[in-house]
Amino acid sequence: MEQVYRVPKIKCEGCVAAITTALNGLAGVLATEVTIPTREVRVEFDPARLPEARVKRALAEAGFPPAA
Repeated sequence: MEQVYRVPKIKCEGCVAAITTALNGLAGVLATEVTIPTREVRVEFDPARLPEARVKRALAEAGFPPAA
């Protein structure tokens, strides 16, 4: 499954590193891509191993909650 989240707080490469580290540490994440200009995070994950709610929670816990 692939989801794209709009994350308004993305501003720099440090943000990219923090988000990538937080998401790639979750079992079931297959790929993560963060785009600074559009402030979007694309996450490919296995929903059988990782519920989408956990992906969103990981973003929020890292300080980058997705927009509603």
